[in-house]
Amino acid sequence: MNTSTSKNASLRRSPKQKRSQQRVERILEAAAEVFAEVGYDAATTHAIASRAGTAIGSLYQFFPDKLAIFHALEERHMEQVTAIHAKLMTPQMAQQPLEYMVQQIVETFAVYFEHPGPKVVYIQYFVAPEMFKYFDDCYTQGLIKEFATQLRLRNPALSKEKSELLAEVCLQCYNSLLLVALRSDCTHRKQLYQEIRELLMAYLRPYVGDKVLHNDGQPLGKECIPYDVLCQQYQLSQRQCQALTLAIAQGGLTIQNFEEICPETSRRTLQRELRGMVEKGLLLSEGKTNRLYYRLNPLWTKLAISCDKLRQS
Repeated sequence: MNTSTSKNASLRRSPKQKRSQQRVERILEAAAEVFAEVGYDAATTHAIASRAGTAIGSLYQFFPDKLAIFHALEERHMEQVTAIHAKLMTPQMAQQPLEYMVQQIVETFAVYFEHPGPKVVYIQYFVAPEMFKYFDDCYTQGLIKEFATQLRLRNPALSKEKSELLAEVCLQCYNSLLLVALRSDCTHRKQLYQEIRELLMAYLRPYVGDKVLHNDGQPLGKECIPYDVLCQQYQLSQRQCQALTLAIAQGGLTIQNFEEICPETSRRTLQRELRGMVEKGLLLSEGKTNRLYYRLNPLWTKLAISCDKLRQS
């Protein structure tokens, strides 16, 4: 699956004017409400148009049928879930206490799924997955790998295989209980969310808790963050990895230092690479113009990096 699907790919024609865009929004909101109330199978395009306060002909201008409307909701849901994961699965979040990290994940999605659109799409996936255009097992595997990376940031001693197994168990358990929660009344749903938090914390604590444990149950101190995982998480270029290595070795670097290790690259390109690292929070810039000094963010002062890489810098 290509998760970077083009926006409005499910529409018969893309709305250009603001009025048309607002009409499409009303149709999608109305569809989510109708699907939630009567179910996808019983819903009709006439009922959706009526709820949206628009003529059926106007609906057909944008959507050829009911399935196309659902696919538009599905596409929007994928974009929103991807954006939420990008905000939650960060190295900064990985450094938070386990209870806080789990709470943020559960509560963020609890708020998100209060909206009819996401709730309808999520529940329908367990009812009729064959009708979905964008979501499939490949997307789920992608989420598992993202969470596994987060777990390895918390505990560098975890193998890739073990971290992905932990992530799979967490995601599958969470999905099963979330489905029950979304089909429950408000009171029971809140109770289930609390139990989901407790379940995830109890399961993850021995592996990635604030005091990671050896197999014999003794605490294992978390002294560093894996350099390679950090580079992968931030999608750093080869030149940015070189800059990071140098910053670790001497606490920071200048553009002149960067030019010394990348002599064949233009200054403008190197400045762009450094600005990207500042925007990602890896480096902190001090000074002005060509006298800028890029100091290593104190958050990353403990990185697992080999002596060979430091000598190469």
